Amino acid sequence: MFRFHSFSFRNRRGHWMRLSLLLLAGLLLAPAFAYANDNPQEPALPELKVIVDTSEVPELKEWGDNASKLIREWHPKIAEMLQQEGFTPPQEIRVVFKKDMEGVAHTIGNQIVIAGNWVKQHPEDNGMVIHELVHAIQAYPRGGPFWLVEGIADYIRFYQYEPKTRLRGIDPERQSYRDGYRTSAQFVAWLEKTHPGIVQKINEAIRKNEYQNVMIRETTGKSVEQLWGEFVTTEDARGRR
Repeated sequence: MFRFHSFSFRNRRGHWMRLSLLLLAGLLLAPAFAYANDNPQEPALPELKVIVDTSEVPELKEWGDNASKLIREWHPKIAEMLQQEGFTPPQEIRVVFKKDMEGVAHTIGNQIVIAGNWVKQHPEDNGMVIHELVHAIQAYPRGGPFWLVEGIADYIRFYQYEPKTRLRGIDPERQSYRDGYRTSAQFVAWLEKTHPGIVQKINEAIRKNEYQNVMIRETTGKSVEQLWGEFVTTEDARGRR
């Protein structure tokens, strides 16, 4: 009996020693696990969903499929150019083709509406899709400065997506930075070239509905009018041939 109890005691002592070591190891590792739990990795954005509706012009299905591929490729690029802390770009883009719509295209929220007749007459105009995709990602509140809303969209189209497209020179007697589209895009491109980061700063301000032209003076030290006066004398204002 004594031998039995002596053997059992040694086993119990070994068991408690092993248990003590495990408890000590747990205490040492606990802070590391606690730290990991307090700093979880941010969840990835859901996969982009692109819905294309060519029901009114079924003959443009192939063009619409290519537009879908273009949107999937350029959505993350444009989102990065217009990124902002706390802002998530739309993760669903709808593209609707209209049979009898006038004009070229327009965007409402995350829906791009395209004139089927325009595509039939200008099947090479993929840049129009990029311009409208920029508007969907801008997600600006209504009433933003027209020249910048459209100027930034065309800036990304002509200076990022299709930088070899011919652009006419600026005629300061007939044109103004307020014109929007290509004219404003050339001015915006020059502003970004001479003051890197200003496009993203302007983008954030418009999204917050806080943009005023005085912000450009605060950033550059000059008014918009002074900067435009400088721009029209530069080589950048002579266009791109």
